[in-house]
Amino acid sequence: AGTSLAWGLWADFSGMTGELDEADVSRMSRGGVVALSATEGLELFDAAYRTDEALLVPVRLDLAVLRAEAASAGVVAPLLRGLVRVPARRAAEGAAASGALARRLAGLSEAEQLDALLELVRTQVAAVLGHDSLDTVEPHRSFRELGFDSLTAVELRNALGGVSELRLPATLVFDYPTPMVLAEFLRAEVLGAAAAVSGP
Repeated sequence: AGTSLAWGLWADFSGMTGELDEADVSRMSRGGVVALSATEGLELFDAAYRTDEALLVPVRLDLAVLRAEAASAGVVAPLLRGLVRVPARRAAEGAAASGALARRLAGLSEAEQLDALLELVRTQVAAVLGHDSLDTVEPHRSFRELGFDSLTAVELRNALGGVSELRLPATLVFDYPTPMVLAEFLRAEVLGAAAAVSGP
């Protein structure tokens, strides 16, 4: 009876893209979404018209970007699992947090560990929000005040999960609402997991 099209990003300014700002477009690009030209969009519309599928997703994806993002985060978005494959992490590695971050923190005092993790969190927050410097990210300001929404929250969780080798909760920025609180949580998680592995 009908066909529903879940359009990807169009390059031309339109009613669909009019509310997007530069940060939104940058976030989509980092996520592997490539803007469609008007010509490509019309060709996809014609192709959709010729099918009898009820739902189609005319979107252009950069699979290399998606693979790189999935490899660093260790997970693939459920809708993309048929397009992007990443090697499964061994369970011991994911649980152990035995990577570079845990090794880097091991030789530092508690205050130095917290400083290093706060710098890491602020750097990732700045990258997710499209800022040039972590100086724009105040440690005690809430993520909501900094401009986070549900999409940027997931992007930050994935980035920090990739660096820490931990499986982090989907509600990370809501449960730990400032960069400082999040850094304290990460310290406990990374060192706790590393200690559990190095113990008997």
